[in-house]
Amino acid sequence: MLFLKGGYENIMKKYRYMWLILVMFLICSLNITIFGQEKVINWRLQSMCAAGDFGFQGADRFAKLVTEASGGRLQVKAFTAGAIIPAGKEFDGVLTGSVEAAHVSAGWAIGYVPAGVFYTSCVGGLTGNQFMMWLDNEGVDLAKDLYRPIGVEFIEQLTIHPAEVWAHSNKPLNSASDIKGLKIRMGTTALNSIFEKMGAAPVFLPGGEIYEAMQRGIIDAFEYITPSLNWGMGFNEVAKYLYLSPSRSPSDAQSLFVNKKKWDELPDDLKRIVEMAAHQVSRQFFTEELLMDVVAIEEFKEYGTIVESISTDIEELMYEKSFEYYQEESAKDPDYAKVYNSMMSFAEICKELDIK
Repeated sequence: MLFLKGGYENIMKKYRYMWLILVMFLICSLNITIFGQEKVINWRLQSMCAAGDFGFQGADRFAKLVTEASGGRLQVKAFTAGAIIPAGKEFDGVLTGSVEAAHVSAGWAIGYVPAGVFYTSCVGGLTGNQFMMWLDNEGVDLAKDLYRPIGVEFIEQLTIHPAEVWAHSNKPLNSASDIKGLKIRMGTTALNSIFEKMGAAPVFLPGGEIYEAMQRGIIDAFEYITPSLNWGMGFNEVAKYLYLSPSRSPSDAQSLFVNKKKWDELPDDLKRIVEMAAHQVSRQFFTEELLMDVVAIEEFKEYGTIVESISTDIEELMYEKSFEYYQEESAKDPDYAKVYNSMMSFAEICKELDIK
């Protein structure tokens, strides 16, 4: 009886350990359901765009779409520039994990990835239609290879724009000589370098600081995305001239970046939802903005803004200096050269087939 009693106690103790191990396994499992509810993952997505910038609507639309499509398993909340981390530091925030995701120009982080400039504004680059096809062909895959080694997952372009305004200005830009000494806001280091070569005095500013800088005379001119976004930012109130030309930026885009550790923690089905939502939002955003731009140009004219095409000699000078710059940078960085050559090769294909 004593043997049986000891054996019974040992068996019960063994079962208790087995139950304890099973419970611990269930608690630690990523797919655990407690009281019928699956584990909820929360992401904060900070955009580079200010509240009045139409671009923020793209980020907000993406956040709501992912939350809905995932059945609430992945809840994403979009924040405007500066809401969590300082404006202009969105990429750094993703890198350090201060936010889980960011909607920001890849050109704002070329200190980390120089080739990222080709995922934003590129002088003489691809049009919006060409750019989207290149992304689907190999552009996204190339970007993933660029950012993963530093701990950031490139997902997709979240907002893709048609051709940008060449510049808004309070000074007339009638010839290349008018560029000399021009205090002009630029959104990327690449544009800063190109316009320095042209003789300008470029200044980097986040989009949300442009209005006040123009109002106070800190800058004479600025480049910033498209007519409709710029109308929504109230730039008609602070700039006398609006110069049009697709030469400086045939398209533009802001990317969706996610902290790689947070990305790797997602189950595969939620990863696919994030990717598909970004793809859908970016393409829809492009079409909507294209139609809005036509209306916005007329609104600028009706307001009294002087709307003109930029002069040919300014374009020629810019092309010359941009080619110099891209060649210099390509010689320094094989990844830079790889992305640049890929994009330009695709441009040649589009030219041959007359795809605008």
